Amino acid sequence: MGYSARPVLLIALLFSSWAMALKPGDKLPDFVMPADNGWPQRLSEQIGSPVMLIWLDDCDACGETLVEWQYLAESRAHKGLQTWFLYQPKEGDRKTRSRLPLLRYQPTNKNAWWFAETPAVMLVSPDGVLDHLYVKDVDERKDEIATSMDRWLQKEAWLQADTE
Repeated sequence: MGYSARPVLLIALLFSSWAMALKPGDKLPDFVMPADNGWPQRLSEQIGSPVMLIWLDDCDACGETLVEWQYLAESRAHKGLQTWFLYQPKEGDRKTRSRLPLLRYQPTNKNAWWFAETPAVMLVSPDGVLDHLYVKDVDERKDEIATSMDRWLQKEAWLQADTE
C-alpha cells in the first residue's frame, strides 16, 4: 500500500468505527446527502423537529419494505416527525421509489457518513441527539419500533411546548 492510500484508509477506519460506536444520548454528526427523489438533505436543517432515519442494507427491490415504513412515518408526520431513508446503492440495483426522501450515500461525499450496522432505525430528537437506536431485524420489529416511537413522540417536551 502506497503512502497516499494510508491516510484515506485511516480516515475510513476512524469513521466506520465511530459510526458503529453511536449509542443513545450521542449527538449525531451533521451530514448532507443527495436525495434520489428531491433536493439534498442536511440533518442540521431539521433542528427543531424529531427525525427518524431508516438505514437500509440492500435496497434492490426493497419497494414493499419502504412502503410499510413510509406508511408508519406518514401516519406520524402530523406530530412533526421527519423521516429519511438512507441507502448505499450497488451497481445493478433497480431504481427505488419513495414519497419520503431517499438519501444516497456516496463514499466520495465528504459531507456524508454511513452507519455500518444496517438495517437500522434511529430516532433523533429535535436537538440532534440520538434517542433510540434499533439494529437487527428491524423489518420484523416494525410494531415494536412503532409503539416505542409513539411513546417517544408523546412524552417528549418539544411536543408539549407546542401545545401549551
